[in-house]
Amino acid sequence: MGDNRIDTSAEDTGRLTKALADARDEVARLERAVAGAPCHEVGCDMRSVGGCNAGCGDGCGCSVPVFVCTRCGDSDYGDNEEARRTRADCAALSHNKDADHG
Repeated sequence: MGDNRIDTSAEDTGRLTKALADARDEVARLERAVAGAPCHEVGCDMRSVGGCNAGCGDGCGCSVPVFVCTRCGDSDYGDNEEARRTRADCAALSHNKDADHG
């Protein structure tokens, strides 16, 4: 096995240590800025809170995910990409053969 140590001078190590500390400070500053920014500037932080019925027909027992933003409380009410795929798959099921999928 080879030696994984980096041979640097004290001057190089000092510059690297300062650069790393500066980078960490910048990351912390950006995290604070994002945490305090409104969702329309940085986007919502959507988290799953469960599901709702896919609503494809009277016999539909399929479920789609519902997401709510942890920052502003906005909900997608089950209107998301995964829900669209589930509804498309659900439409093909026999329990929905007479349902209106328009």
